[in-house]
Amino acid sequence: MPVISKSADIAAPLEKVWETITDPSRFGEWQTIHVGFGGDAPGPLATGDSFKQKVTIMGMPGEVEWTVDEVDAPNTLKLTGAGPMGTKATAAFTLDGANGSTKLTYDTGFEGAALAPLGSALEEQSSKAAEESLQKLSELVS
Repeated sequence: MPVISKSADIAAPLEKVWETITDPSRFGEWQTIHVGFGGDAPGPLATGDSFKQKVTIMGMPGEVEWTVDEVDAPNTLKLTGAGPMGTKATAAFTLDGANGSTKLTYDTGFEGAALAPLGSALEEQSSKAAEESLQKLSELVS
């Protein structure tokens, strides 16, 4: 499973960043791949929750059914996802706050035979989307 890891130093308090990333109703404000939800937007995320998120990567639409595996407020959020054609995804957010700012590390991975033909192009586009999302998040909460 290719794993992409990106970090950002955000000029905002830990709690503000945490509240934003764990509120699905705000995903569209900062997640560049987010299109909507398969159903109503879920409330703030808690361990065991699941929800369907519509996404677009490389111009291709898809839907991921996410399960929240871990919520350790305000430091860790981990999800696993099941996508179309047997694809799988992971997403982990790790936050560390000090002096009114937050270091956010975002790790994401994906696998599945349906993704194999896309190879390095998918990895490159996912990396770019992660960077752009972290930049938008930083601008949103700072």
